[in-house]
Amino acid sequence: MSVDSSYVHLIAELGRALGIAGLAPSAEGICQLVFDGRQIVQVVHVGAHGLVLVSCRLADHGIDARQAERMARANFMQAGHGAVLCLAPDGRPHAQVALNLAECTASVLCSVLESLLDRADDWTRAGATDAPAARDPAFFLQSV
Repeated sequence: MSVDSSYVHLIAELGRALGIAGLAPSAEGICQLVFDGRQIVQVVHVGAHGLVLVSCRLADHGIDARQAERMARANFMQAGHGAVLCLAPDGRPHAQVALNLAECTASVLCSVLESLLDRADDWTRAGATDAPAARDPAFFLQSV
């Protein structure tokens, strides 16, 4: 598979911005990053649509009905600040942002990475409480 040269260049620029010399996507157009040894983020080239999809796994397991409801509510009115909360085919939750490759820069990508990592931290903090939320679940994914 041939990966778009502008995407390869974008990932190389991202690597320079993050201090990772030689960062490059796989032959399938995937670049996987691990932050703090716990947050896994994939940057994926979706060539058929001219997109860069940035995806951060929120948990290493599936979710229960309460978490699914919280996830759906968080998508309402873009409470995730542009990130879409969804389930992967394996049932694990993710936060994702799709960017137009033609308009994407390393700076924009860094900003999106930071935002997704913030959403992942929000998800973890909200899930750490066993008590039902007194407010709408989407509130947990909003930065005040």
